[in-house]
Amino acid sequence: QGRRQVNFSTVVVRDYGVTLGDHPCCSYGPPITLDWDYHQHDPVCINEFEFHQSKGRRTRREMMMNYYKRKNILSLAGFDEKDFKASKRGITRSKFHRALTKQMLQCYVVEMAVESACRKVKRLTKEDHWKSEAHLYAK
Repeated sequence: QGRRQVNFSTVVVRDYGVTLGDHPCCSYGPPITLDWDYHQHDPVCINEFEFHQSKGRRTRREMMMNYYKRKNILSLAGFDEKDFKASKRGITRSKFHRALTKQMLQCYVVEMAVESACRKVKRLTKEDHWKSEAHLYAK
């Protein structure tokens, strides 16, 4: 039984644009989202790519952007205050709906139990139920 191996030879890098996002977890200011459009660079040998990436990956802290940085990037991408306000309204609406869903989940369990009980009562009260199950209750 031979050993299985995987080899990588090239890396293809894509640069994605940014757009105004709608994610409700952005606590303050407009969220940034990757755009669908991208620019694909020519394939690069994996060893060359790794050599140029010698400084390593950024930490989570380094990837975080504050309100001003996000707003500046989006402004450079062509968005204005009107767009930011519309996005904020959508985010506020999403947060409200998520909170409402979270509150209703507590009632959902009870609702499902009541619906199940109603279905069982209807099934038992049907006239043909006891006739079809008569062989189970014969003396």
